[in-house]
Amino acid sequence: MLLRPLNDLPLLEKAASLADAAGLELYAVGGCARDWALGRPSADIDFLLSGEAGPVVDGLQAAYGGSRRDFAPFLTVRFFDASGRRLDFARFRKEIYAQPAALPTVSGAASAAEDLRRRDFACNAMAVRLNGPEPYALLDPYKGLEDVTTGLVRVLHEKSFQDDPTRLYRAARFAGRFGWRLEGGTLELALAAVKGGVPGLLSRERLRNELVKILAEKDPLPALELLRQLGALAAMHPAFTFGPAVAGAEGVKLRLAAIAALMGADGPAFLAGLRLSKKETAELLALAVSLGG
Repeated sequence: MLLRPLNDLPLLEKAASLADAAGLELYAVGGCARDWALGRPSADIDFLLSGEAGPVVDGLQAAYGGSRRDFAPFLTVRFFDASGRRLDFARFRKEIYAQPAALPTVSGAASAAEDLRRRDFACNAMAVRLNGPEPYALLDPYKGLEDVTTGLVRVLHEKSFQDDPTRLYRAARFAGRFGWRLEGGTLELALAAVKGGVPGLLSRERLRNELVKILAEKDPLPALELLRQLGALAAMHPAFTFGPAVAGAEGVKLRLAAIAALMGADGPAFLAGLRLSKKETAELLALAVSLGG
């Protein structure tokens, strides 16, 4: 089937023409395909290519200005256009996790379908072909479109949460954002991962980053409630709590302060555990005190 992009068509067409000239397959992958399937525009467009991204990124830089940064070990290039918008480009990849929660070792994959196998959830393991004989053809080898239609978050293999425990927090974020639920087997795997202490293998920085992403959602409470049910909030802090005041606060900074205020005497330790700068931590602590009144 065809899945037509709902935004940025000039950019996508320019990238497609550059990929054609370089003899590369080009896909828009992941969250943008999911959002388009939901009938929503998507500002978060990631690109997947059959070879080196350089020719496409160089062409976009010539057309739109900006800068690039290469991440050779991960086979990716990050491009910022002149307005500061970020676009990520990756060649087909596969991953190996040496141990739970470790960053993956990345190598080239033979096809887009093989690359999609390493994704976090089936709903994000879809790609839209941007060039070639049938532009906008949907590649969906793991039935992600069915999950989007039925409102499910489903992992692709049983060791998914062990390989990358941040997926527990991403699963809750997506479920909360869209009003979805965890697929039955995925729920069992999530509960087992938390019971096995997998979230505790993450660094404080990675946990903080996941919390910040959740708090940046329009309403973070559904995701936080799901994480509470899973038992995954204790990794943030054993006394972590939340309530309507968190959703009522405007912006991530105030929401972090609202959580700290609700935690009372445990609030300062929670803020210190976020591993922010001394200045940022002091600002959050002052806000928490003011909110605690």
